Amino acid sequence: MNTTVAMRPAGNRTVETIRGQHHKFMLIPMIERNARWFDAGPVSIAVEARALGDSPQRMVRGPSIHVFNAARTEEYLRFDVFGRVLHYHYILNAEGHNVLWGYDPDVNGPMIPWVVAALLHRLPVMLRRAGTEVLADEIEQQGWDSSVLPDVAREAAAALAPREDDMVRAREGMDWMYEWKRIHPQFNTVEEGEY
Repeated sequence: MNTTVAMRPAGNRTVETIRGQHHKFMLIPMIERNARWFDAGPVSIAVEARALGDSPQRMVRGPSIHVFNAARTEEYLRFDVFGRVLHYHYILNAEGHNVLWGYDPDVNGPMIPWVVAALLHRLPVMLRRAGTEVLADEIEQQGWDSSVLPDVAREAAAALAPREDDMVRAREGMDWMYEWKRIHPQFNTVEEGEY
């Protein structure tokens, strides 16, 4: 007699609802004063210490890891390691859109080490997915300075910890988000389905 009982896995249960959602808007820009930059040759990586909320009980905080070109004028990838639904974005600059994917920690483990491994081993593939073939080719042909990744990981881990300015950053983040939504009424326009 088989006594195996199917158990629901613990963890991020909403991840299956975020599978390649095509969003017809650009992401809310980062607040640069809350970010630390890491120059890595043809790309620059910023780790932003994000916080959102209107009270300590309704606040989320953590790192948002941004991958830009070296000039820091175009963002291509964003990894959001905060809140209940961990996720990442491919940023389609030509269209002014982004594609959102949920992250499942039950399968992949903690997200920060996963981000570091993805950047180390899959950066050109991910950049192509974001529509920047030229930058992906440059990295494949000439490389990039991946030695910044341990510092990126340390900075991201530090952004998970409580800080004295959490509520100031959280309110500032909410104000910035509401202003972005006001200026860009198409914000949160979503097409379902895989990208």
